[in-house]
Amino acid sequence: MSAIWWLVVVVALGVGWLAWRLAQFPGGWAYAFHEQYRADREALEGARGAVRQLNGTARREVQQAQTAVTRAEKAYRSRISRVEAELQQLRMPSRGDHVDQLGQLVLHEHALLIGDDEVPLAGLQVRFDLARSTHVSYVYLTPQPDGRERLERFAGDEFPEDSVRQFSVRIQNAAVTANQLQALRDVDIHKLEAELREAREATEPVETARELLEEMRARHGSDPQLPKARAALDDARDVWQELTGRRPL
Repeated sequence: MSAIWWLVVVVALGVGWLAWRLAQFPGGWAYAFHEQYRADREALEGARGAVRQLNGTARREVQQAQTAVTRAEKAYRSRISRVEAELQQLRMPSRGDHVDQLGQLVLHEHALLIGDDEVPLAGLQVRFDLARSTHVSYVYLTPQPDGRERLERFAGDEFPEDSVRQFSVRIQNAAVTANQLQALRDVDIHKLEAELREAREATEPVETARELLEEMRARHGSDPQLPKARAALDDARDVWQELTGRRPL
């Protein structure tokens, strides 16, 4: 069965090649295969080959120039995107890991959750107060930048004064650490902002690649060799048509 299959494949390939040969050199079996017309076939195929070679060279060189443009544009966008992503991360850091919780106050490494609100620790001010007559502890929170104060109330029967005081101090200490980190981030932000401006202005590689692409297109568009080769191919087709009565492709 395998031998028969291979025979079918070989026959199909042979039939396909014969059909292609007759299409390339139309006019009949003799013109496509006989030794008598070898020189005519070679002249026609030589004219075709010259056009193919010039077309192939033009396509290849233009494609290489286009690839250089694409590569330069990608590098330009990639650099800007990288710096923008780093800036975004510094300007809006994540809340970080969970640290502690008291009532609806949830302390994270870089933020304090107050119910559904998230307040950055950097710039946060904390003040503790106690109403001894009612045994109620109060925590005053003043987030930046709006400066408006928030008040959280903790009943003494559920939240002992000492626990609220300790939690307030922990928030304050976390805010101090956050301020120190923010100062370092501000330095990095300043550097990245300068780098972003530089990255956006660094268009020279892209512009150079685009200019080379346009020059390549213009050069091949004005190259006289291809029109001459096409004219020679038309002449070769005319000769073949006069010989066989059929005009080849």
